[in-house]
Amino acid sequence: MTEILGVNAQALLPDNKKTDRPLFMVFAILAFLATLTLLASAAGYRASADWRSDLAESITVQVKPRAELNRGPNGEPSDPAIARNILLQLSAVKSVTILPPERSQELLEPWLGDTPLPDDLPLPTLLDVRLHAGQILDSQQADAALLAANIRADIDDHRQWDREIKRTTRAAQTISLTALVLIITASITAAIFATRAAITGQRRLIDVLHQVGAPPSYTARLFSTSFAMVGLKAGGVGAVAALLLSTLIGLLFSSSGGFSYFQPGLHMAFFDLYLVVAVPVILAIIIAIASWRTILKTLFEEIYP
Repeated sequence: MTEILGVNAQALLPDNKKTDRPLFMVFAILAFLATLTLLASAAGYRASADWRSDLAESITVQVKPRAELNRGPNGEPSDPAIARNILLQLSAVKSVTILPPERSQELLEPWLGDTPLPDDLPLPTLLDVRLHAGQILDSQQADAALLAANIRADIDDHRQWDREIKRTTRAAQTISLTALVLIITASITAAIFATRAAITGQRRLIDVLHQVGAPPSYTARLFSTSFAMVGLKAGGVGAVAALLLSTLIGLLFSSSGGFSYFQPGLHMAFFDLYLVVAVPVILAIIIAIASWRTILKTLFEEIYP
């Protein structure tokens, strides 16, 4: 059946470069956007998981200064050291690190800028508390133990930040899902319009196939296969371009001095390669199905009684 009246039917399908080139570009752009959306979603999910894992296993304690400080043997305030020993006695605590005063000053820079602070300005001392995996610190118990030692401290268990990150992640996932739905819709629409244009341009071929007794499924398979191959090639180009752009962005962030806290989630993962491969394949399947249904509907309505 591939030979119709001595002519290869597959060779008669629309392969005009002037027609295929815009269609190729449309599918390549859609694949580029879909791949970029998936890679960004995957990176955001990894970053969220890393941040939430880090927050779940850490707590920040601010030891407030007192008017009359208790000094240690070297003249340093003894309250942070006492607070550290108290927290280490709790079963959920794995380690406690007393951060240098410079860390407290860094937290004030967004509000005060680079203005130097007086040396005698009392600033709270930060304690970085690390918990055992799967353990939750009883904030009330820790606060009561510190108050019993006459230590004024604020305990931040990061639950508020965890909720904010979870809410932000869900919002980003919703936006990504919406973008993917729009891209899929655009792909289906482009395939339908391209198929209808091909039917109009190849009406003589379709009539010949009908006259020699070719079933509608055969004609639909010819057109859908042709468009699927265009979608597969264009999808491959768009997906690779998106992968290169994502890799470049990741390298730029890795080489920059700032935003180091965000770097873990921006690195490419091996799983991203599966996403890159899946996009052109799925795009070709979507285009094939849309073309198949469109040409069958048109054939049964206009040509086959």
